[in-house]
Amino acid sequence: MEAATDILGGLMKAFAFLARPKPAPKQKFTYAPAGNAVHARRCLRPHERAAIDSLVGELSILDPKNPDHADTIKSKFEALSALPVKFVPIKRQTCIDRSKSYR
Repeated sequence: MEAATDILGGLMKAFAFLARPKPAPKQKFTYAPAGNAVHARRCLRPHERAAIDSLVGELSILDPKNPDHADTIKSKFEALSALPVKFVPIKRQTCIDRSKSYR
C-alpha cells in the first residue's frame, strides 16, 4: 500500500507542476543612440535657466554638418560647459518582437 501512495503522490506532484501557469517571457529591447540631453547638475537660478535655454535654443537652430557653423557651435558648447549642466546621452528603446508569424 505504501508503494501505491508514493506513486500516486508522485503523479499528483507531476501534474501539479505541469498544470501551473507558465510565467510570461521577459521583454527584450535594443537601444540605439538618439542624441544628447542637457540636464542641470543642481537646482538652477532663474538667470542660469534663461541662459541655458537661450544657448540650447541657438544650438538647435545651427546645423552641425555645415562647416560654417563649426566655430559658433564650439563657442556655444564652451559657454554651456561653464554653466552647471551635464550632457546625458539619450537612447531610443525598441522592443524585440518575439511573436510567431503565421504564414
